[in-house]
Amino acid sequence: MTDDPMRPADDERVSRLSSASRVQTEDELVYEYEMRYQEPRKRKMMPRSYSTMNVTDEEKLWASIAHASIWVTMFSGFFTAGFTIPISIFIPLVIYLIYRKKSDYVVFHALQAFALQIIATVGVIALAVVGGLAWGIGMVIALLAIFVLAGIVLVPLWGIVGILLALVVFLAPLGALLLGTIAAFQTYNRHDYRYPFISRWIDRQLAGGFLNTAS
Repeated sequence: MTDDPMRPADDERVSRLSSASRVQTEDELVYEYEMRYQEPRKRKMMPRSYSTMNVTDEEKLWASIAHASIWVTMFSGFFTAGFTIPISIFIPLVIYLIYRKKSDYVVFHALQAFALQIIATVGVIALAVVGGLAWGIGMVIALLAIFVLAGIVLVPLWGIVGILLALVVFLAPLGALLLGTIAAFQTYNRHDYRYPFISRWIDRQLAGGFLNTAS
């Protein structure tokens, strides 16, 4: 027997699947596969993919500007002794507010850029102030300990700690500047660039956190 009673049903199912695949983008198909078949814990750790297939020139430009604005923050802060930083770090946030109902791609990257600048700015200031204060107190104690000979070891050791602290405070903004530059270049070329750790947190907020309810 050559007739297969199941053949029409199979053909119809294949036809439906084929037509569905034509209207889905590649990113959507990958996301659907991940949601269906990946382990739940692994799936929670993975940020959703923001499609770059239909990103317009305007979207790529503003996503890139959001990331590149860290140059404005760094250089204006340097030449104004930090007075312009409380203003310039909000450039990505303004871009987010403009595009929050227009483009998921721009929104995601603007929030990444804003988070990076906040973390870099607040982190460096906190490290410089708190770390510097702790180092100063430690150095005073080390100097006083000279009278009991222990300070002979503690003073140069604590001096090395101070040098390392200064290097971290100096290099942290440069690291943030490097990340922002890479992200600006990548997004301008329509890539979905992600900062380590920051991207996952931003994605969770957009998917079901505070930013989801606020928008």
